[in-house]
Amino acid sequence: MKTFLTLLLFLSLGAALQAQVKFVSRFEVPTEPYDPIFEMMRLPDGLVSFRTFQARSFTSPKVFQFFVSDFDLNTRGLVELNLRPGFDMIGYDTDGSNLFVLMSKGFNTNADKYILQVNLVTNQGFEYAADNLLNIELVEFLVQNRKAVFMGNAEGRPAIQIFDLDDKSIHTVQGVYGNNTQVLQIRKMPELESLEVVVSRRGQYKNRETSILTFDMLGNLVREVKVDQFGEPGQEILEGLLLADQNYQQVMIGAFGLEGRSGYQGAYIMEINEFGEYGFKLYTLEDFPNFFNYLPEKQKNKRDQAVQKDLGRSKVPLIKNTFSIRDVRETNDAYYLYFDQINIISARGGRPGGFSPTNSYRYDRINRMGYVPYYMDPFIAPGMPLQAYTFSNEYQYESAHIIKISKEGQVLWDNAATFNGFTTDYPEPFGEIAIVDDDVYHLYAVDDVIKASFFRNGEKIFEQMSFPLEPADPNDRIKNTDFTTLRLVHWYDRYFILTGQQSIRFLNSSGREETREVFFINKILVNGDLYQPVEVRE
Repeated sequence: MKTFLTLLLFLSLGAALQAQVKFVSRFEVPTEPYDPIFEMMRLPDGLVSFRTFQARSFTSPKVFQFFVSDFDLNTRGLVELNLRPGFDMIGYDTDGSNLFVLMSKGFNTNADKYILQVNLVTNQGFEYAADNLLNIELVEFLVQNRKAVFMGNAEGRPAIQIFDLDDKSIHTVQGVYGNNTQVLQIRKMPELESLEVVVSRRGQYKNRETSILTFDMLGNLVREVKVDQFGEPGQEILEGLLLADQNYQQVMIGAFGLEGRSGYQGAYIMEINEFGEYGFKLYTLEDFPNFFNYLPEKQKNKRDQAVQKDLGRSKVPLIKNTFSIRDVRETNDAYYLYFDQINIISARGGRPGGFSPTNSYRYDRINRMGYVPYYMDPFIAPGMPLQAYTFSNEYQYESAHIIKISKEGQVLWDNAATFNGFTTDYPEPFGEIAIVDDDVYHLYAVDDVIKASFFRNGEKIFEQMSFPLEPADPNDRIKNTDFTTLRLVHWYDRYFILTGQQSIRFLNSSGREETREVFFINKILVNGDLYQPVEVRE
């Protein structure tokens, strides 16, 4: 009887644990190992998933495959469109109910290109030649109001061109091409029919200057906010994330530190009014009393004491690793900031700075719903496995930091969760957050588990809990998961999307075991209310 009660308690606790991360729906596409994975983008009423695909036959043509899913992952099925021979996808974007895909014949900068427009309502495809463009190493491709935006590197300098799909006119944006210049972010502004571009330049005396440029869709400069005075002497902006405009007010949030040394000191919030005037609020470790909460108590106390020692000497404490802004969520009265602390080890030797090639440009991951496509990174050869890339860096994730700051500037709370030294050579960020009211969920996928941490009103409720991947049917069994294909991204509210390739064991209609190879999309719900502390379980 005692053994039975123990088993019953174990099963009930296991069920409660699994309920915190629930796999609510799933969609599968039959595939083969090493087939290309599907990219994803948000739509107002769901998702669009797509890829270029060629069956394993010398005579099979390459096709464009896509499917549209609603919020329950219901879909009308897989649709295929023919492609021109020899062309492959190198960029994509959505605009309204249309998906635009940039196709290239090879990956040379002067390769022939065309744009495939897919009407996601009628499933029809339209082609537009993309001729007479600059020969650039493509970094970004966007479409706004039937105008395609190309951003990349031309002879080591950034260049932006705007191509009108209807009249075929090309406009080169002025003011971004130059030595020691980087484009940090491009943001579409459809309501104003313009683009916002964040540019960073290193001057003659190695001082860094950040500019926020607004262009119309003919490439004309409409406004420039030049941030040439920042913080105390020797301090500079190391990273920045520009938020959507609110009544002609702009906000950029990121990390700052010591000039030319990538010595991170904390976070800043820059507010810009309609006249282009700006002001800063700076936050250091003095403002984040829970910064070291990801460490064991003894180590945390030691780090806290070191901070207090620096403050006692009127010294701004340094953050030892790269302190990278990942996301900002805005409410009516506050900002939720999500930072990662990462130790970056360069294969070339030494530690790359805050403007290293691997993290300088801010891709539109809000809409792309995935890590940056490898083929849009000019530092990685298309088609080359990341593990084979000779000069890849190693990224050791130390901690995730969640900070809530009121719009008046007060730090309302901060906290941190550990990554337990999770290390990867993949050059794009790991970890996603969901914020519902004052609940914050932090999730990421590693191997065959999902790691989850949960904060409520700034208090860490649980950290690094592991939840195994689940098949669609309780009678199925996961035979194998290709960990290199897994992506976990936040979708909306408390829902996340997990995608990847798996081998699934199942019983056929005759009761015999078979295996199917699939690309899957899982919709995942997280619910911190179902968590039971250890003392309650006991």
